[in-house]
Amino acid sequence: MKTFAVFVLLLSCAVSVRANVKLPALFSDHMVVQAETEVPVWGWAKAGEEITVTLATETKSAKAGADGKWKVMLGAMKATEQPQTLTVKGANTVTVKDVLIGKVWLGGGQSNMAFQVGAPNVAPETLAEAKAQTLTVKPAIRFFVVSSRGADEPQEDVGGNWAIASPETIGKCSAVAWYFGLALQQKLHVPVGLIVSSVGGTGAEMWLPKKELDETSVGAAIWKRHEEALKGYSKEAEAKYKEEEAAWRKANPTQELMVKNAKLRPRPFYTPDGSKVPTRLYNGKIAGLEPYAVKGVIWFQGDGNGKHPEEYPELIQTLIRTWRAHWHAELPFYYVEVNNMHPLQTKPDEDKPLPWVREVQNAALKLPKTGVVSAIDLGIAENAHFPVKKPVGDRLANLALAEVYGLEMGEVHSPEFASHAVEGDKVRVRLKHAEGLRARGGDVRGFVLKNAEGKWVWAEGKIEGNQVVVWSKEAPNPQELRYAWAENPILSLENGAGLPLRPFRVVVKRE
Repeated sequence: MKTFAVFVLLLSCAVSVRANVKLPALFSDHMVVQAETEVPVWGWAKAGEEITVTLATETKSAKAGADGKWKVMLGAMKATEQPQTLTVKGANTVTVKDVLIGKVWLGGGQSNMAFQVGAPNVAPETLAEAKAQTLTVKPAIRFFVVSSRGADEPQEDVGGNWAIASPETIGKCSAVAWYFGLALQQKLHVPVGLIVSSVGGTGAEMWLPKKELDETSVGAAIWKRHEEALKGYSKEAEAKYKEEEAAWRKANPTQELMVKNAKLRPRPFYTPDGSKVPTRLYNGKIAGLEPYAVKGVIWFQGDGNGKHPEEYPELIQTLIRTWRAHWHAELPFYYVEVNNMHPLQTKPDEDKPLPWVREVQNAALKLPKTGVVSAIDLGIAENAHFPVKKPVGDRLANLALAEVYGLEMGEVHSPEFASHAVEGDKVRVRLKHAEGLRARGGDVRGFVLKNAEGKWVWAEGKIEGNQVVVWSKEAPNPQELRYAWAENPILSLENGAGLPLRPFRVVVKRE
């Protein structure tokens, strides 16, 4: 009889747990809710259970479906720095405290988005400055770093928690996201929420749902490479790789040693549950965020597709369209052009992957409400993860402040190639966003020409207003023109806002 009573009690507890209202990780203490738009709130409960959600002046109710899922749409609310309480009532009551209403942005991509304010190669004084800045920020900036890993199927939730930017927490925040959020807050004077979901060394296909990836013209080739890569996999080989990786890390405990001995590091091992498997990062790190109300996306990714740059245009456009469809909004999408890295250019005809990656990244700009900022002048030769991220965050923020929030920010775009004309043995290059065009250091450098014999040669140049005239005695009949066309190119030109001329190439055509 006693055993039966215990069984009934346990059964009762199990039913109670299943009936409890539950919220996704995003709906937790210190969260930031997007202002001036409808706000989806969702979760799980017992099938048919009546759920009432209250935040500030908004109250909405819904019934959990047969699958236990429910969702309400709260009306648009004004930004406020006064902490609010989110209350969700059903069979039980869930209370989320210290909720702010402000501006929320999603940061995604590779390792330079994941790169933290307190990364090992960040100067101590830079970290100290960021810690001090957190004490002056008002209203608050909060951030949510997605901690969950990839998954085979789309997940309904993600791992992570909201953190208030403070001297104790700021070191773990994405540096690009932090400086972006800080610049927004300093101009808009409202709370800012930053959601960061990024993984180093990943291609765009890892961040796409399977259905949409399979519908692309490049999906079949991507899955074929996946199957080929798995042929080298075994549990024994994986175990050996982990041992070798652990030994390498132990022998190289600092960032400096890791960079110095990078060539000795075990080759990355492809596993069926790894981060480089197509769609897994979307499943584990993006699907569970949808459709949390965000204003837009900042994106730092591209070189993860360096082996097959021809696939990138369709992939990045599909990613933007898909995320917008899943969020039911035409989210502004601002990306960072891949930064300079590796040894400085020494030859006019350097032909390596990164320049081509930068070019195909332009495909994103064919879609509405997209933009690009350059990082071609910020990188360092010895490490792809350059430590000074503030200019990147500022450039992204200036773009958003001008185009999304309508502030007068002056020139927020880097100079770009617009057109060209042949004038005898010279090429005149017309640029846009080039007001105040000037040469850093005084000399026009970084241009190369291909002559009639097919040889690339360095070119001279002269600034004339917002244009550049380029020529070379070795190319009296130039066939092609390039600027900053290298992994770590020689640069010279910038506009009056100090933004660098973006790399470009063009076949020279005579009218």
